[in-house]
Amino acid sequence: MLNMNRATLLGHAGRDPEIRELANGEKAATFSVATTEKWTDREGNPAEATEWHRIVVYGPTVAAVAAMLRKGDRVMVEGRIATREYRDREDAAKSVTEIVVAGRQGLVNVLSARRADPGSGSEAPE
Repeated sequence: MLNMNRATLLGHAGRDPEIRELANGEKAATFSVATTEKWTDREGNPAEATEWHRIVVYGPTVAAVAAMLRKGDRVMVEGRIATREYRDREDAAKSVTEIVVAGRQGLVNVLSARRADPGSGSEAPE
């Protein structure tokens, strides 16, 4: 029997990645991706709905995400879907679903044009 846990998203980064150090000394990056579906309703009016997805990146991809990804950039993310439970500050049980990019099990591809270094005096083509 074949089983597969795979998600592919194409959208825009909702915020700059947050980089944190894990207990084992490795790093992880988290950011959000917005995907928007657009359609025309029965009355002919344009309509849209945006979904927000939490992305968690582990391994060597963290350095590239930290260096290249910024809020608003178009990005393609492939990874596995994971749901985890935790307790908040008030000790209430919470659940969160994430797209996990780890090792060879996923990728993050920044599709926006590269930006110039603000101190370089040059601009990258858009």
